[in-house]
Amino acid sequence: MESIADFESEYKQLTLQYEKLAQTYKKQSKLISLKMIQSGWMRVLVFILLFAAPIYLSAFHIWLAITSFLGLCMIFFVLVKRFNQLKKKKNELLSLISLNQQEIQAQSGDWSSFCSGEQFINPHHHYSHDLDLFGPGSFFQYINRTTTLKGEEELQSRLCSPSTDTATIKEHQSVIKELAEKLIFRQHFYAKGRLLNETQEDVNKIIAFDTYHPLLINKGKTFKLLVKLLPVLFFISIGLTNIGLPSAVPVTLFLLNLSFTSYYSKNISIINEQFTSLNDILNKFALLISLINQEEFKSKSLLANKERLQNQSTSASQEISQLSSFMKHFDQRKGMLTGPILNGFLLWDFIYVIKIEHWLNKHSSHIKEWLQIVYETDAFNSMAGFVYNHPDFTFPNPDNKIILKASDMGHPLINRQERVCNNFDFNKSIFTLITGANMSGKSTFLRTVGLNMILARCGMSVCATEMTFTPMQMITNMRTTDSLMKHESYFFAELKRLKFIIEHLKKGIPIFIILDEILKGTNSKDKTYGSLELIKNLLSLNAKGMIATHDLELGILEKETQGKIINLCFEVENIGNELIFDYKLHKGITQNHNASFLMKQMGIIVTN
Repeated sequence: MESIADFESEYKQLTLQYEKLAQTYKKQSKLISLKMIQSGWMRVLVFILLFAAPIYLSAFHIWLAITSFLGLCMIFFVLVKRFNQLKKKKNELLSLISLNQQEIQAQSGDWSSFCSGEQFINPHHHYSHDLDLFGPGSFFQYINRTTTLKGEEELQSRLCSPSTDTATIKEHQSVIKELAEKLIFRQHFYAKGRLLNETQEDVNKIIAFDTYHPLLINKGKTFKLLVKLLPVLFFISIGLTNIGLPSAVPVTLFLLNLSFTSYYSKNISIINEQFTSLNDILNKFALLISLINQEEFKSKSLLANKERLQNQSTSASQEISQLSSFMKHFDQRKGMLTGPILNGFLLWDFIYVIKIEHWLNKHSSHIKEWLQIVYETDAFNSMAGFVYNHPDFTFPNPDNKIILKASDMGHPLINRQERVCNNFDFNKSIFTLITGANMSGKSTFLRTVGLNMILARCGMSVCATEMTFTPMQMITNMRTTDSLMKHESYFFAELKRLKFIIEHLKKGIPIFIILDEILKGTNSKDKTYGSLELIKNLLSLNAKGMIATHDLELGILEKETQGKIINLCFEVENIGNELIFDYKLHKGITQNHNASFLMKQMGIIVTN
């Protein structure tokens, strides 16, 4: 087993690696910046020549002037394209620099720069609110490196609905272990995804592909013939004007083409609304899919996903790039001048709507699957990053025979220099009663157990040196609140939560329950009686779990239940008028208290 010093060395190596990557990307970014400056000056030179050269060469021969003008135009557009590629590459490098700097900050305890998932906070969820999964400073913010909106939702879903199937958990472990070692792949996936942030409107438009009803490709043969024939006739008529055809003919055909597209303008506008401005977003997904296709994988799930992206005659990346290109060309209709010119010459709207509709007819049933693979990879990358950043964490063993057994288990978000870990063996009982003084660590320990069990079910490593567990659903009750809007008292809100737990248990579903100081909203005598009866009812329903309480009278349950419930506690010592907390689990019922002492220390109560 590695020592603490060995792991500290590994953490230092992690920080050094992120620093080295940041420096490497900074150097590459500077080189790209120099190339962009050079490219910019070349464009200026070519732009000047674009006008000067034809004027000078026209004195020798008009065709020489025309040829030079066309050649310089081509060079200018190539330089513009190259500049845009360099700019995109630089933005990707800047994203990589930022990511590595943020990783260094996270290593030192500041992960506030990552998205917190505040939108996912749900006080009614089985456990996410109690375990601080979402919001500022949350576990989600700690691990979130997603780069797509749906990838972020996928990560949230995996944390809120992890598997209870042993085989699935082991396969997820395999995927996460493999991706954890692919640092460069994960970082480039993040950087390419960050080149453009899609909006919810973009996502909704792509989702609507599956329900799109074609408007043009189902038109009759006459329509399809006119779309092909009219542009050809127009260009033939222009050529024939050189041998005497009246110029009124191509003008008439131009206006006819415009009228033809205008007749369908309402339908075209509907299509435009559905597809406008999607080319960049689709190109982003094409880049991410291409990155997946280029990577070598070993785990079954990752290999299967890669095969699904490549089992067509062309790859999913190429197909989505093609759709992006169609939509980019379709968007050129928006120009006040280019739109009428392109439609008058080529029936531009029809050409690209038909291309898009043919694409959707062929691939709309596939695109949802392709993008889901991107979202899953996005979520898995975040979980793999968490594993990579914690070399001292271990992958747990899912085993349906042992409820929970862990060595040196701690809370993943507590700084490792301050984290106090505990051994915990749940195999000898089905319920644990935890007592302890205020601030002694009861609630933190409940969250430690709860969060590590969720990580285990997700397939991630856990904050322990060893852990075996039974995958089962979890319901917690640690942060019940009253509701003025619903006219609910705190006590009634807590009763509703407890009823919710009982109803789930009655369905026969294996559930791990975590309760913190139950029935706080009633008097002490009523609380003790109610707590005793509740725990007995939970046991009768075959519940497993743990309860933290200040009610020491509940300790009699260990004897009454013949060991089905065991008593554990956190102790505090008063040494030299100073409270000493060790945050270590001890057997039995707590013997020490600190409420009066703290109140005296703070001047809330006065001693005689």
